[in-house]
Amino acid sequence: MNKILFVSLWIVSALLTYWVGLKQGKDSSESFARATPEAASTNPAPLPKSNKPVNAQAVSDEPVSDMAPSIPESVVEENLMPVEEEDLMTRVASSNPVVRLRAFTELLQDPTPDNLRAAREAYDKLPGGPSRFSELRMLAFSWGQVDPQAALEWVDGLSGFEDRIGAGAVMDSWARYDSASALVWAKENFEGEENPYLIGVVSGMSENDLAGASEIMTSMPRSRSRGRAASILLEKTWQQGEEVALQFAENLPEGSLQNYTFGEIGKKIAKEDMQRAVQWVERMDESEVKVQVSEEVAERWARESPVEAAEWVSQMPEGESRSESMEEVVTQWARKDPTATAEWLNQFPSGELMDEPIERFVREVVRKEPDTALTWAEAIVDEERKQRVVTEVKRVAERAAEREQAEANGAPPNGVPPSNGPGRRGPPGSRPL
Repeated sequence: MNKILFVSLWIVSALLTYWVGLKQGKDSSESFARATPEAASTNPAPLPKSNKPVNAQAVSDEPVSDMAPSIPESVVEENLMPVEEEDLMTRVASSNPVVRLRAFTELLQDPTPDNLRAAREAYDKLPGGPSRFSELRMLAFSWGQVDPQAALEWVDGLSGFEDRIGAGAVMDSWARYDSASALVWAKENFEGEENPYLIGVVSGMSENDLAGASEIMTSMPRSRSRGRAASILLEKTWQQGEEVALQFAENLPEGSLQNYTFGEIGKKIAKEDMQRAVQWVERMDESEVKVQVSEEVAERWARESPVEAAEWVSQMPEGESRSESMEEVVTQWARKDPTATAEWLNQFPSGELMDEPIERFVREVVRKEPDTALTWAEAIVDEERKQRVVTEVKRVAERAAEREQAEANGAPPNGVPPSNGPGRRGPPGSRPL
């Protein structure tokens, strides 16, 4: 009897335990399904827990989102929020030039007194030299939009290139909205022919009044400032199309200014289409313009292929254009192959028009081959030119010998190192026009 009662109680207890466990499992599943409806619908059974590594291949066909509970949208948005940017003034002082320029742009978009003051303070703290020239242009240009005279007064306290760069940016900015006042100030605040303020006036004025800017440029006396202003206007017109640039050049007064402008156009055309530039030169009558254009085209072609440029120049009729073009070919070719260059020059009969190409060849080879240079210098026809070049070659040869002797004795060489003499002219606009 007791055994039967004990067994009955044990069976009831086991059934009760099973029922409670089943109930808890069901409630847990329903709770999980309510929290993650998508996961519950696609994978109602939870993944088995195991201490073994998960087999990636076994679950690779299942979407990741189906294997884990979804994350509440509020949590996702919070985690995806971008990191807060650094303080503007911290970025203005950054050593990263990209970050710094973007910060200066942001600061100077609204040139209020406070923003300009902050930009000046930040600029003053930057390391000196060319690395901060971009910030200077931005600051000066922005300040010139609201108070150009105050900006010019501040720029005047700078030194060297910074003074010129800053003043040019202010004048450019000022002339865009009040060219008359900018022009008056430029003339009243500079004495002499090399008025750098007029370069900025021409640049700014050309944005709205190209004809007026051209008139100011042509009225400037022959100087490097006028050359720089002419270069700026050429770039402005070229941006509007080749025909506009050609018309601009044709309307310029004859002389160095017009010759230079046509030459620069020839260089630009040669860069885009060498054969079209060559055909343009060949259609021209002999003139100062043809001399300038053919020289620029030959120089461009000789940089790419001196042999082809030499063949073209050889077919040109004798004259100033061929002589000047030969100089450019010699300059480029002699640096790569002086022997071939000398053989090419030997094909032409001697004469005064060959003196300049020969002199250019002498200057290119004199440092490495002084004896060869002296031989060619003796072939110059014009006596005055020949004596001058021969004297220079001998002086260079003497210095080379002194240097070799000093090096042989283990002592540093005395005197000034030999030079090639005057090189090619400087960058566009750097010479008087």
